[in-house]
Amino acid sequence: MTVPVDPISTELPVVRALRSLSIFSADQGGAYREHFALLAETLGRDIDTKLGRHVTTWAIQANPGVMILTGNAGTGKTAIAECYCQALDRSLPNSDELMEVSPGRWVVKDLSGLPSSAAREATLRRALIDAKQDSAQFLICANEGVLRDVLNVLDLPAFKDAVERALRTGAFQTDGVTVVNVNRQRPTAEGLWQALLDYLTREDMWDGCADCPLDRGGCPMRSNAAALRDPGIRAQLRTLVRLGVGDAVPTMRETLAILSWAIVGGQGCPQVKAAVRDLDKDAFHATSGYFTRVMGGGLSPEVVERSPLLSSIRGSGLGEVSDLEIDGWLRDTTGAPDDVRRLAGDPQVLEQSPNESDARGLAGSRSPLDRVRTKQGTMTFHFLGETVSTSEDPTKVEDGLDALVAGDGQSNAPAQMLWRQRLYFEAAHVLGGHTGAARRLLSYRYLPDLIELAHKAADGGDTMLELTEIVRGLNFLVTGFSSPHEGLVVPDPACLFARDPGAFRPARPSLVHGQVHIDRLAIAVPDRGLVQDLLDVDHVDVDLTVDDDRAIALRIRPQMYEAIREAAEFQGPVGQGVAEMNDLRGFYGRVAYASAAEQHLRVADPESSPPALVRVNLPYFSNKGAS
Repeated sequence: MTVPVDPISTELPVVRALRSLSIFSADQGGAYREHFALLAETLGRDIDTKLGRHVTTWAIQANPGVMILTGNAGTGKTAIAECYCQALDRSLPNSDELMEVSPGRWVVKDLSGLPSSAAREATLRRALIDAKQDSAQFLICANEGVLRDVLNVLDLPAFKDAVERALRTGAFQTDGVTVVNVNRQRPTAEGLWQALLDYLTREDMWDGCADCPLDRGGCPMRSNAAALRDPGIRAQLRTLVRLGVGDAVPTMRETLAILSWAIVGGQGCPQVKAAVRDLDKDAFHATSGYFTRVMGGGLSPEVVERSPLLSSIRGSGLGEVSDLEIDGWLRDTTGAPDDVRRLAGDPQVLEQSPNESDARGLAGSRSPLDRVRTKQGTMTFHFLGETVSTSEDPTKVEDGLDALVAGDGQSNAPAQMLWRQRLYFEAAHVLGGHTGAARRLLSYRYLPDLIELAHKAADGGDTMLELTEIVRGLNFLVTGFSSPHEGLVVPDPACLFARDPGAFRPARPSLVHGQVHIDRLAIAVPDRGLVQDLLDVDHVDVDLTVDDDRAIALRIRPQMYEAIREAAEFQGPVGQGVAEMNDLRGFYGRVAYASAAEQHLRVADPESSPPALVRVNLPYFSNKGAS
């Protein structure tokens, strides 16, 4: 008689759920709302969001009006529509057209699902008219491109203006119509970030399946989930994702996919158990760790490029930025703090007796996260460093150096890179805290300063010192003249537009169009007012405004801020930034258009001592008609 095998006992349900959340493989059904019911049995109810709570309250209070949710695919619009229906004790409609889910309550799950442009126009027009006449509620979800197409044929100027303002500012409300740009929702918002990670890693889901190898060779999936329950690691990961959301639209679908990939990759419990059974501790290494997978480890460059958020996270340079002390700890852990030696697998700091059955290279190993693969076999970070530094066998030293600095590409990243990545997450307290670790191991050394500035501006704090540094850096970037005392120096647009795209190297001499006194400048955050009331926002970028006019503002994101601060501090070329240079051109062009040019000619002369704005007296010719 054959005893049927319980599939739940052979694989944790959460592992299957996280694999299906990934958008980096063919098994990605869970990434879509239509397939979410099966995942909810494992992961539980939806993540609570501020917009979800607002829509639920709106449904219960039955206030008439129209709410339009727009934004990219995957931002969670359909999930909010489901919240609305659940508040009315109804199910989300299966079709996309306008559906009355309850008397006087109408839902369009996806405007782009309607068969034609005429049908979309008629649906939107009906909602805007009937909401007033019948005191009804209409909730409409629409991707931005589809909504703009409808606006082009819908002759309703006030509504079109409301949509445009919402797309710029995040949310706008007028005459019973509320438009919300869900692209402005941030997964790193306080509260939402913790809920997101709890949703995927809470302990009750990770007890282990039948015959789990955690205590033998180690289960990388359970090790990763346990690590991401640590508050310190969550804070470090939040910094990385903040960098990504500063440069890309962070959809909820994409964020969940990256976190799912970081925890389970493309693995399953049966494969892990089989590998450990056959290879024991040689089965898995640090390349299966969350700290490298969250950077796209294990994915091809072509796949990473399809994820804007993941591409931005990888652009942080984590693992590629060298640090003399941190790299030295890898080559010789004896001088490192005990916490670092534990991460390296140094057997001298074991809290318990070492396993006598372990090979010397694995003595002190606690999980797959401290092991690396070499041509000499699997070994801990500690033993690899010891081999490279002290072995008298040239073959072992050469193989160790290969593993340390080269690896073998995608399947086995260089051990030095894996070491830096792990210490960024797990040893921040010995690297100067979260800020110190970011400055030492990320390419964006000023990222913590930008986040601090954004939150200070959002709280209404004094930002004059930071504003002065920004003016100093901008003046150098656009004119080569770095003094902030004359305010913001506005170059003649021809000088700025004459440069190579992306070249942060001033044209010399740079003609001056005018100046903006520093008292007219201010630092503000983009998410203000209604958008903060409706969405979970996290301030990770700032606006430099002139006369508090949002139309004349420079959006300063992480890469722009990096260039400005480097220019202010080092007063030298700071590399390339095509998108950032285009933003500068647009900003200074708007400032120049809004202000009159000076009556006399001046140039910014950075080579004078001290650097100065020099007035140029042109020769005056008289008696031009004389022979």
